[in-house]
Amino acid sequence: IQYRQDSIDNKYLINEGNRALGIFAAAAGTVVPTQISPQDVCFYILEGKMDINTDDKTFCMKQGDLLLIPKTSAFNLNFIENAKVLTVRF
Repeated sequence: IQYRQDSIDNKYLINEGNRALGIFAAAAGTVVPTQISPQDVCFYILEGKMDINTDDKTFCMKQGDLLLIPKTSAFNLNFIENAKVLTVRF
């Protein structure tokens, strides 16, 4: 997985219907617009720093942090540093 200036590089290890396990990398300054997932989403920060913004809170995430976003919750991502993230959807 490589850092790319204007996009996110990702690799899915599992992607079956409502379940997915993937790793993605994003460069500092990358913003993922607000989205609503139909599944629960878990983010585990492998390296770097990012903010995960929900309707009512901002989570400042760093290496080793884990966050669960419940299904149907709105969230967006803001990468403060280059970051690699493990995601699980279920």
